[in-house]
Amino acid sequence: MNVELFFNLLSKVEPSTPTTLPTFDSTKEKLSKLFTENEFIKSLYPNIDSNTLKTLDEISDAFNTQDKKKEVLLHKLNKDLLTKTFILNEKLSALDLVYYVILYSWMNELNDKQRFTFCNITRWFNLIQNQKSILNIQPLITISVVPPPVEKKEEKKPATAAAVNKTENDKKSTEQTSEQPKKEKRVAPVVAEPPMDISRFEIRVGKIVECEKHPNADSLYVEKIDLGEKEGPRTIVSGLVKFIPLDQMLNRMVLVLCNLKPANLKSIKSFGMVLCASNADHTHVEFVEPPANATIGERVVFDKYPGEFDKVLKPATFDAVSADFKTDDNKIASYKGDLSKTSAGPCVAKTLPNTLIK
Repeated sequence: MNVELFFNLLSKVEPSTPTTLPTFDSTKEKLSKLFTENEFIKSLYPNIDSNTLKTLDEISDAFNTQDKKKEVLLHKLNKDLLTKTFILNEKLSALDLVYYVILYSWMNELNDKQRFTFCNITRWFNLIQNQKSILNIQPLITISVVPPPVEKKEEKKPATAAAVNKTENDKKSTEQTSEQPKKEKRVAPVVAEPPMDISRFEIRVGKIVECEKHPNADSLYVEKIDLGEKEGPRTIVSGLVKFIPLDQMLNRMVLVLCNLKPANLKSIKSFGMVLCASNADHTHVEFVEPPANATIGERVVFDKYPGEFDKVLKPATFDAVSADFKTDDNKIASYKGDLSKTSAGPCVAKTLPNTLIK
């Protein structure tokens, strides 16, 4: 890893970063030492998890040695980033910068199809490289947010006249010697791919009826959210501790993305995601709220984008659609200019216009 580049980036994010670079050889020393032995970085992240640092060392070592495990480790990181905006907690950190430096050349060499395979890493990487504090230090890598087109199977070339004659002769011979007629093959109907738009999201109105801090993660809440389901309130884990005080969580009306695949977050399974608006550098995060008299459990709809939601939302679909899901000038949640709608009116972020919703 390019240690000099890392500290250059860090100095833009943390202006108090010492100007004298430490003596550190990333080809011989574990990168985790930067977080456990460098006094400045250690002071920024005193409680960083040992498993987080272990994963960093494994990925760094795999890139240094071109270990065959690299692909496996990257798929694991891609899975870990499914429900995260940043690597550590809910804001840009030195750990994001370390990974950004490690993965820069690799990301630059990938084509759109390969980036789509690692869609969560790609989304995260694009967010990091576009952070205002570090713009223009490294050349931006052009990353498409549109999934690559499905490859068409190569069509069979028409048979020659000789081949046709041979086939006809074989067919006649078979018909003469076979007593039982052949069964007709059934052709499976072609199912059209649904449009890549907000109709794929199952967004419903919910109410937080219980909330407590996660026992294993300081930055996470564990909420019980009433969505009007017969099974009772859903358990959902959210990284909102730094943005919304605990006493302001209870009894809040919120929007929940319900058709994400359940994910284990620090040993607690989360069954959805509370939707929030966030500014560009993720220092201000707030709920996107339905009207107070909206019906609990009702689906939030968009008139121009009707349709059935996916049973389970794929990460690639989430990333592609989320790019156009944001608040408008009036802070109303909208998709490509089409306003969100409940039985009681639109959904709104209180103070954040023209920001992404996730």
